[in-house]
Amino acid sequence: MLIRKNISLDDKYLKKLQPLLDANNGNLSAAVRDTIEVADTALLYHKSIDEAIRFLKETPAKEELNETIQNGENIVINKTMLEWLFRCTKGRITDEELVNELINPFEIQDMKQLEDYLNRVSRSYQWVIQTSIKCEDINNPESALVLISNSTVHSRDFFAQLVAHFLSKWKHLDVEHVFRRSNSTQISFKRNTSISSSEIMPGIRKHFGYLDVLCKELDDNTEFWTQLMYTYNAERFNLVTLHRSQFEVFATGEVPNPTKILERLCKQSICDMTLPDLLVNFRKMYLATQLVKNIEISLETGNESVTIFHDFKDERVIRNLVKYFSNIFRENGSPFETFSYSSMIVFRFFQEQEPDSSDLYLMESMEEP
Repeated sequence: MLIRKNISLDDKYLKKLQPLLDANNGNLSAAVRDTIEVADTALLYHKSIDEAIRFLKETPAKEELNETIQNGENIVINKTMLEWLFRCTKGRITDEELVNELINPFEIQDMKQLEDYLNRVSRSYQWVIQTSIKCEDINNPESALVLISNSTVHSRDFFAQLVAHFLSKWKHLDVEHVFRRSNSTQISFKRNTSISSSEIMPGIRKHFGYLDVLCKELDDNTEFWTQLMYTYNAERFNLVTLHRSQFEVFATGEVPNPTKILERLCKQSICDMTLPDLLVNFRKMYLATQLVKNIEISLETGNESVTIFHDFKDERVIRNLVKYFSNIFRENGSPFETFSYSSMIVFRFFQEQEPDSSDLYLMESMEEP
């Protein structure tokens, strides 16, 4: 039985029907019947039309991935194992060869194409990562905001590092901030032309490569560092790290000057540091040396202070420790006063006050005959 009904179709749907219209010599009824057959078959194997459409979109990517697995370009890996690898390599810089392997610069002309390329790569490798890029100028951005959604935080961090490396080489963009949420990672970039393309951007090293120097040193001197860590652990970290030259001076009973060592580590002269920066660097360095138990600092303007906690009993040792640390603060030029207690040393800093005009007048009057 033939039933005639009137249907309304937008132009976009007619364009989608065009291949079926061509196959049926322009017969719209035949094209609609073919469409119904396709939809009916899809619903036999899928719960909804949306699920069927999603399956059909992913099928070419799956077939392409299967081909790369068969020719040896890719391998199948357990998801839990992959997540473990991402987690255990966190904080290490990715090799440039790997970045170029996954992000081909010859296929990308601007930031919009980069976004499309990253999403296409994610689909082709069956990752669930979605990338969104926002910037004012897609050709030569001064800044950019990259949002990486879905997947796990370790997978997103690995993917974000690849993107950061690519943008640093391609557009001289460095990582400014990284915001990690439960289901997304947001990275803000800013142009940095002071670093050559052959160097690692400081933002990348800070946010993604903070363990790189440590891991390389462990790989190069495994036996030494393994024994050192074992010794520290066995002694419950009751060991002190001092430069050889300073130990020699201490061994003679004198007090060495540690300013040069601190300057080399900070790559800046102590005289050029602001007092808050000096206090922060001081705390980092001497907590790492284990020379003292703890260090607390106050950075309140006008009331800066350092409180050093120790467990030394000999008064001579405590006096030498006060002299030792005083050399650093004296080099900075900030006036301070020192208080020493049984297990605590306090440095309090103050601003030098110039006498006002009334004081000067009083002094002059007193000096007259």
